[in-house]
Order: sequence, then C-alpha cells, then structure tokens
Amino acid sequence: MFMESGILQQVYRSGVLTIRRETLPNPRGHPGGAGEDLSVYLRPTPFIQSDHPKIKQKSMEIVSPGDTEGVKAEKIIAWIHKSIEKRPVLSVPSALETLDNRVGDCNEHAVLLAALTRAAGIPSEVEAGLVYLRGRFYYHAWNILFLKEKGGWVTADSVFGQMPADVTHIRFVRGGADRQLDLAGLIGKVKLEILEMTR
Repeated sequence: MFMESGILQQVYRSGVLTIRRETLPNPRGHPGGAGEDLSVYLRPTPFIQSDHPKIKQKSMEIVSPGDTEGVKAEKIIAWIHKSIEKRPVLSVPSALETLDNRVGDCNEHAVLLAALTRAAGIPSEVEAGLVYLRGRFYYHAWNILFLKEKGGWVTADSVFGQMPADVTHIRFVRGGADRQLDLAGLIGKVKLEILEMTR
C-alpha cells in the first residue's frame, strides 16, 4: 500500500525508492491503469465540493474559456499559491471552507486545487506523503492532475506553486481523507536516508 511502485517520478524496488524529475509529456498513463473511467476524478466528494456554486464560480473567474487544460491548471495553481495564506488549520480540510477562509496548510491547498480543477473539467486527485525541505522530511499533501495535452497525469503542488512537483515529494498514498488516515500511523516512524542525489 505505501510507496507503491507506480507512475510519474518514483519507483520502489528492493527496499530502494528512486525518484526522478518528472518529464512532460508523461507517457505513463494514469493511476488506475489503461481504460479506467476518468469521471471518478471529476466527481465531488464531501470535502472536495467541485459542484458547489462558489467553487464553480471561482474556477470560472480564474480560467478563460479558450484556455487549454494545462493553462487552466497553471492559472489555478498560481491563484491558490498567491491567494491562500499558508498556515496550519486544525480541522478536516474542506475546499469550500478553504475558499471562504483563504487560509490553510497543504491539506487545504490540495483539496481546493482538486475542487477548482475538477470544476474546470480537469480530472484530479489528492496525494500525500513526505516532502524534503531544509534538510528534513515533513508530512505533505499535493495533487495529481490528468492533462491529456501533457501526456497524462502530472503532479502539482499549489503550496510551492509547482507543476510538475519537484523530486522532494515522496508519495505514500493517493486519495481522500480516508486514504490519508493510513499515513497517520507512519508519522514519526519512517526512517529515510538519502543514498545519492544528482542534479
């Protein structure tokens, strides 16, 4: 379940996790494999309220009708990065509450990015794991967006304003709050050692 080998920039084999810079276009498909119905990644959830009028309105304000999916994603990421104050929030992350309050940590940023991109017609999901920052690993959440023009799924992090997200991101789980609870038991117990780093 954790550090599952998969798409994009990370591969886990024989106890070693290799992370490479994500390249675009990405030829590797999407999370569920070839043929999976992408509409599941467009549906609203209790905390990713992509069908709420406020979410839909904000999404329409940020993007333009003629924008490609990639441009829409870039505009939404930039808007969240600039407009949402980065501060811890002690609650279950909700896209609608984050839009109203304009404050949140990585979880709030991720659910809001999922809601706004879904409202713009871009399949998206939340991912969670660790991010390497200033010599340490921290819990973090970000997103994965399906951009056909970029070749498939692309990581995105509205906290850092990145698409694709850089190699400091280590995914453990993909999915909503229920999947992220799986990660709670690992916090403080994961031991990581950087074996090699090249630029």
